[in-house]
Amino acid sequence: MEHTDAPKTDHFPLGMQDFAKLRNSNAIYVDKTEYIYKLVHSTTMSYFLARPRRFGKSLLCNTLRAYFGGKKELFEGLKIYQWEKEWTQYPVFYLDFVSDDYTVKGTLKDTISDTLSIYEEANGIVADTKKSLAKRFEADLKAVYEKTGKQTVVIVDEYDNPLVHSTDLETDKATFRGFFTVLKSSDRYIRFAFLTGVTKLAKTSVFTGDNQPEDISIDLDNAAICGITETELIDYFTPNIESLAQSEGISFEQCVDALKQWYDGYRFHEFGAMVFNPVSLFNVLKKKDFKNYWYGTGTPTILMQRIRSSSFDYRLLDNDVKYLKNSLENYKDTDFRTELIPLLYYSGYLTIKSFEKIDRIVEYTLGFPNNEVKISFLTNLIDEFYHSDIQSGFDYLAFSRDFIKGNVDGVLRRFQALFETLPYAN
Repeated sequence: MEHTDAPKTDHFPLGMQDFAKLRNSNAIYVDKTEYIYKLVHSTTMSYFLARPRRFGKSLLCNTLRAYFGGKKELFEGLKIYQWEKEWTQYPVFYLDFVSDDYTVKGTLKDTISDTLSIYEEANGIVADTKKSLAKRFEADLKAVYEKTGKQTVVIVDEYDNPLVHSTDLETDKATFRGFFTVLKSSDRYIRFAFLTGVTKLAKTSVFTGDNQPEDISIDLDNAAICGITETELIDYFTPNIESLAQSEGISFEQCVDALKQWYDGYRFHEFGAMVFNPVSLFNVLKKKDFKNYWYGTGTPTILMQRIRSSSFDYRLLDNDVKYLKNSLENYKDTDFRTELIPLLYYSGYLTIKSFEKIDRIVEYTLGFPNNEVKISFLTNLIDEFYHSDIQSGFDYLAFSRDFIKGNVDGVLRRFQALFETLPYAN
């Protein structure tokens, strides 16, 4: 039998949210442990981070989980490995809201209760399940501390997912409000708390007063805590870029420029580095095909619902829009009834393009971060409006051909023609 070499395999961490699995499978891990080290060694013990979907929030949460689980061996070769001296193992309460159907009444309470049961079993605690979820959690934290002498680490992934999909929002917000008061009332039993979400929907009414975690969503020191910077792209993926460039028949530099035009451009602070969407970047490097990967991951239903029900003239988004930094940081959940800009920003459809500072007031210029997102947004508008109630003679097949071929100018010309047919009220 003729000897042949085994086919090459890729090491992209697509679909991997478990840090231990990623490290044990020899997948590429872009080292973000410097950010973790600074967070866990700060005097602040409670944080909130908003980032768009598919941006690595779950992996970040799982990395924190592994760190506080004392799993030193998983961090060998990473930055934090040479700095951390203790590697203390703490009890971890990990509340995952990524999955489950929160349109079903009672799912939120069931998810919290099930997570409490896992925490109680892991720590040998006999719980009083007749108590409210908040009182039960409070009692558990105290019992674990008295039993082990160690505080608990609380990690909540995608906290807003149940609220975005809730059919009984006020009830679910009340459940959250009561449950998360424990972060303040029992803070002496909590070593560290970290919460993530796509948006800040209902944040101000769920976390009230002193119960507010520190918001690092628009924070210079953590601007690149999720996503891939250009420096990281070159450091970790040069062989993959070379392979893609060869496949496309272009130079290395031209390939990097094309990757930036299609998948880069996200900025989470006016002075922060721009970052790539990691899922889109990994896909194009793996498949060697410049395509729109964002559109295939789905658009938040709430976004299209709000656009459809609002009077906002979304044609304005074809140009950059102005918005105050302070308003973006401090909006309240009721703003989403009239304000779409914050939702578009936190969902990843708009990003910081530039800024102007006058008398300490910062005004952002926001716009689409890249070609992929711009086409995805406009395509979702077509799906929402054209298929349902617009009779315009729009050539959908021609649009599809331009879309598949990546003919951005052709796609935008067709949208501009379509916009002229839309009633002003839409």
